[in-house]
This record gives sequence, structure tokens and C-alpha cells, in this order.
Amino acid sequence: MQNYEKIYSTLKIEYETYQMFSEQHIQELNQKNVKLEKSIDSLSNIIEVSKYINTFFSNDDLISMINDMILGILGVTYSTIFLLEDGELVVKASNIENMDIKLTSEELLHINKEEEFIINSEKTLKETGEKKTQIHSIMGSPIKLRDKFIGYIMVEHNLYKFMTIELKLFLRSIANQIAIAIENSLLYKELEKINQRDSLLGIYNRKYFFEFLEKNKCKKMEDKFAIVMIDIDDFKKVNDTYGHQFGDKILINTAKIVESGIDKNDILARYGGEEFILYISSFVDENSVYNKIETIRSVLENSGVSLNNENKSVTASFGIAFSNLNGTGINELIKNADDLLYKAKKSGKNRVLSGHIFKI
Repeated sequence: MQNYEKIYSTLKIEYETYQMFSEQHIQELNQKNVKLEKSIDSLSNIIEVSKYINTFFSNDDLISMINDMILGILGVTYSTIFLLEDGELVVKASNIENMDIKLTSEELLHINKEEEFIINSEKTLKETGEKKTQIHSIMGSPIKLRDKFIGYIMVEHNLYKFMTIELKLFLRSIANQIAIAIENSLLYKELEKINQRDSLLGIYNRKYFFEFLEKNKCKKMEDKFAIVMIDIDDFKKVNDTYGHQFGDKILINTAKIVESGIDKNDILARYGGEEFILYISSFVDENSVYNKIETIRSVLENSGVSLNNENKSVTASFGIAFSNLNGTGINELIKNADDLLYKAKKSGKNRVLSGHIFKI
């Protein structure tokens, strides 16, 4: 009987030891599974952020959209994205009311060092926003493009110890995504600019001009605007006599003078060859447009172009048509401006004909 009791006691101890070991092992596995699930969730979120950013990288509101995503995924109280402009950090997106960003000396220290950080404090670190929310947890991450500092992300929470190493790693990955998005956006805008501009003159091309009219709904003739057709007089003769390089200088000079005489909201484009087209967005009356174009004509007439000891001044003819006077659609308006240009050419060149004088 004593032998059985001894065997039972031994088996019981072994079983309890095994049970304790198994429970401990299961607990460790559960912790690993939780950690793995968090990693998978984090990786999944990073992938979603990357997809989102790559989809909308050409959107002008991308930074604000990313900031909203940070708020949603991290669950922070406040998020702010700064970007470097002319050597200074500028707030580009924030959910803090009125963009009233107040940084503590400790935050500024980390930002100036271009480093990431986490601050957790039982005491209030600062009060943020109109509601003076007491902040107990702050985290920051620099935005770098190929080791070049270009911005900063700052997130805050009202709860103590909300910021963790896992959140810091996630914020770092978002900062990397933002850097890539900014680079892609800059490349996209540069490519877009190239596609919009005439390679020789730097002004808009014909394709962009018509896209602009369509986008701005100028086809609605109740909008008040003017179309000006411009053609350099005797350009072919000058080009044949003095060569294409000289002709290019004349084109460049003409574009420069016209651009200098119009407002920033007006659009100048190369229509084709030595012909230009101009959209004038707003004006007091038709006479003010005529006077503006007449001034451009006069400046051009009195300007000169020099190349290889050759000096030559050129003139141009202009035709102006108005949306409220000369047409019922964009194509008709352009045709009427072109007809006025043709009349200016036929009547002696180097002159401006306006649709408010010659009703078409």
C-alpha cells in the first residue's frame, strides 16, 4: 500500500509539474500569438497606408489625407504634419483647431536634432487646442528623404503611457511613406509641368490651354472673359532671312513681353508656329482689355532682338473676342478672335482689332 501511495505521490508531482509547464508554455505561446497578431495588423496597416498614398500621391490634399489616416489608425488625440519650406518647418496638416500649434522646449529640442522621441508623463505636458486638452503622451518622428530632413510628424494623446515602441515604429514607417509620396508628387508635378509647357518658350502649350478652358467651364458663355489671338508679323520672312536661331529668339522675346503685360490669372499659350492664344479672365470693361493688349503691341514694336551682330525689331497683330459680345461657344469665340486677327493682318499688320468695336 505504501508503494502505491509513493507511486501516486510521484505521479501527482510529475503531473502538476507538467501541468504548470504546459500552462506556462501555452501562456508564452498566447503572448507570442498576440505579438504576432499585432505585427500582422501593423504590417497590414502599413501596406494599406502605402496603397492609399500611392493612389492619391498627385492629390493636392494628400498630406491632410495622411494626417486623417494617422488619427484613425493610431487613435491619437492630435496629429500634426510639418514640412520644410525655405528652411522653416511649416504646418501642412493638423486636427488642432485653427492650426494653433504650441510646442514645448523638449519637443523643439528633439525636432531640432531631427530625431524621433516618446514622452510619457503623469503630469500634464501641455494643454492643446481650444478645449485645453491635457496632454500626457507625445511622440514625434522625422520625415527624411534619402537621409535629408524634409519634415516632422507630431502626435499627442491625453492618456498617460499611450505612446509605445510599437506605435513609434509604425509612425516611422508612415514618415517613410510620406517622404516617398512627396518625392513622387514632386516628380509627378514636374512631369505634369513639362507636359503642360512649350519646351522652347516655357509658356503653356495648346493642349493645356484647351484643358484649362474646359476645366474652368469657360465654355459657359455667361462667364465674362476674353480670347486674344496673336500672330508675329512676317515671321516666316524673318526666319528664312536670319535663320531659325534668330526666329527662336523672336518667339522667346514675344512670349516674354506678352507674359509681362498680363495678370497672373490670365493664361498665355503657344497656339502653333508663331501664333499665340491668350485667355483674359476678368476685366472692368472691353476698353480696358483693348488698352492692355495695345500696350503689349507697343512694347513689342519698340523691343529688339540681337544675334550674331544682327538686330531686328518685330511687330505682331492681335484679335480680341469677348464672351459677352462675340460668340455662343468657345470654338466660335476663338474663330471670331482669329477672324479679327486676319483683318488686322489684311489692314496693315501691327495693330489690335477688338470685337467690341467690330461686332461679329
